[in-house]
Amino acid sequence: MTPEVYSIVKSTRRQRYILFHVVYTEGHRPLTQTELIQAIRQQTYDLFSKHIKDLGLWVVQFDGTTGILKCKNQEKERTRELLESLKMIGSTPATITTQSTSGTIRGLTNKTSKRRK
Repeated sequence: MTPEVYSIVKSTRRQRYILFHVVYTEGHRPLTQTELIQAIRQQTYDLFSKHIKDLGLWVVQFDGTTGILKCKNQEKERTRELLESLKMIGSTPATITTQSTSGTIRGLTNKTSKRRK
């Protein structure tokens, strides 16, 4: 393989994992993962006129308040912008803040455990 072809192939496989936290207004129940995915899908189309597949978005885990979202390496900033622009998820007012970004889930958990110490 020539160096140019190798760099193109390698760059398409790189991804980033973004740790995020959802804060709800008082009296609202936590969201389900399905509700979050629907909101992300709609916001992606509204902001960028793209589908979540184009950004390589995948909700790795979400427990109602904290989650990990996977995206393509080149789309990291757009993904952070997308998450932070969500103000209403369905009929639930919520604020999403991104906590940390890493190339691996292990690196992400290591970063967050160091912050807590």
